[in-house]
Amino acid sequence: MYGEQSRDVKPEDIARIQRISRRFLHVSRDDNLWKRLCFKNSRAEVNRTRQHLLTHRLQPSLVALVNAVSTLSQDAPNNVNDSTAPNAEMQAHKAAARERQRALANWDPSYPSEKVNFYREYIHRHALISMNWFERMGSVEREGENQRYVTVTGLGVLYDNNGDIADKIFAPIEDGSVGVWDVRPDTGDSEDRRQGKLLYQSATRLLTQRSNGEVPELAESKAMMTETGAVECVSLDRAQGKGFFAVQNTLNQVDLNTLQLISRDTFPFPITALSESSHPTPLTIGTNMTLHLHDPRSPSSTSNPSLDVLCEIINSGSARQPNDFHRLLTGDLGQAYATLSQPGPLSILHLSPTPWTGNGEIWVGGRFTNILNYDRRYFPRVRGTIHSGARISAMTSLPHPYVPREMDLLRDAALSISEVRDVKNIPGSTLIAAGEYKGKGSLELYGLSDDPRYGILSTDATAGRNRNLYLQNRQTASGSKLLSVAPHGTLIVYSDGDGNIRWVERDGFTPTRSFNINVDAAETSFVLTNRGLFSGPREGSGAGDIVQKIVPTLANSTGGYTGSGDAWLENDDLVVWTGDGRLGLVGFNTRPRFLPEDFEERMEEDREKEDRAREEREFGAKMRRALERQADEVRFVRGLGMRMGMS
Repeated sequence: MYGEQSRDVKPEDIARIQRISRRFLHVSRDDNLWKRLCFKNSRAEVNRTRQHLLTHRLQPSLVALVNAVSTLSQDAPNNVNDSTAPNAEMQAHKAAARERQRALANWDPSYPSEKVNFYREYIHRHALISMNWFERMGSVEREGENQRYVTVTGLGVLYDNNGDIADKIFAPIEDGSVGVWDVRPDTGDSEDRRQGKLLYQSATRLLTQRSNGEVPELAESKAMMTETGAVECVSLDRAQGKGFFAVQNTLNQVDLNTLQLISRDTFPFPITALSESSHPTPLTIGTNMTLHLHDPRSPSSTSNPSLDVLCEIINSGSARQPNDFHRLLTGDLGQAYATLSQPGPLSILHLSPTPWTGNGEIWVGGRFTNILNYDRRYFPRVRGTIHSGARISAMTSLPHPYVPREMDLLRDAALSISEVRDVKNIPGSTLIAAGEYKGKGSLELYGLSDDPRYGILSTDATAGRNRNLYLQNRQTASGSKLLSVAPHGTLIVYSDGDGNIRWVERDGFTPTRSFNINVDAAETSFVLTNRGLFSGPREGSGAGDIVQKIVPTLANSTGGYTGSGDAWLENDDLVVWTGDGRLGLVGFNTRPRFLPEDFEERMEEDREKEDRAREEREFGAKMRRALERQADEVRFVRGLGMRMGMS
């Protein structure tokens, strides 16, 4: 079933077999089977097969010569009547099988230490894509007789199940409140929970009220929420149950359980980016001109720490520039922030501590042309830089080494199986950046490693080394600026300024599929043909909505979810935040999981319940007043009788 015959098995038939029994379900989801199906319909295998057929058709004489040579035995005389002589057809079959096995090893996107579920990968690559929009109920303000939906100004995903599966979405709203949406699929456990439903909403102007308690007007609150326009303005700490929301130059700390404000800190410049928040690692805050490490023990905004920072920057830092000897004697650590030579950090990435990173690293990208690297132990000193030349919008990473360009496994599948294994065992990780270069999209991959042969970071000791350990795809990534990027299984997914969501292989160059949120899903899905090719999607015209941020619903998307049942399959989607202030879920199924009409029906039901409850309250109040009036009349009559008796 897993050999050459599996090439003739249709995925639709295998899917039907899964319904027979649990044993058939287990057998029909074997990784080897779906891995071969993914490989069969991959671009690399299609190109290899096409090249093979083209070579045999153009050079038949060489094919005959190869077949004649293959009939020669290495340990027996050339005797056509010898029964032990190798058969030419069998030798050709074995050679083709070995070549196919080597090509499969070159294509395999997984790494030796990585567990990949290829059934899920086949769904990512070939299933229909559905666009599901989250409920906007509760975010409506009335303007006369019309209703206008209030837009969402950020996105933060809270993961549950030991931090593996997306559970809720916390997002700031333009009226200054915080909304909470349910993102987990329906399980039927509770009627109150439904995927895509707005669960809770905090008090309005929670994020925009001033330190003195003054509440701004609604129009002013909207201007404050949308003025900076930072994409990475929300960071959630699951361990402590806290959320950080940046509004202009203020960092609001909110309790995720009660949606109450905990504290508020001000900074000298508008906040443009927040890193991930994972206790006990401190949060990194990027303003327009500085970088800060957030310390919850630091004083609040009432002590005016931002004024000291602003004065130091204006005075070129002359107020506090102690030398190392002064620090040793006095214990003064100097400035606790990093000053940027160019404004505009847009993305801050934390790499988890590894044996070669020590205490962890901080990577900063933005409107400047270099990617900055800081070591938290020596902050605010810059450890090194990577020259990109592009303006970076978003960054992410893969916990796997970068394959050098001269060993490209997809475009030139010439390595042997042992060489492929050696390449994938290189120590290190891969930094992925997305941005814009001269008006076009730029998808960039950089190798990071403690081994100087496989690392591109430029420091004082390694300046000018290994300039070939990177990929800057500025030709086929997109014709417009890239806005967001994230790993999705064994693929890399990113969005551009035309409303497209694109998936590419881990080489950053080979396209897999594309989807436009402004076009119907049925028109943008790939269709499997008899030859194993895919028809390209009909791209949108560029007019309409765009995707500003992409967040996978599986936190460990690169390694796969190892939980029980189909939870890993049902939750493996993409949460998106669009430029029009909408939240959506990109799913892989034949029909949308939820529709706006579902929430409208539920909203009508809720309104009917509220109207019925209000009528009951009004009726109860009327009856209470009537009974009180009757009691007053009875007391009056009794008092009147007593007065008449006394007279």
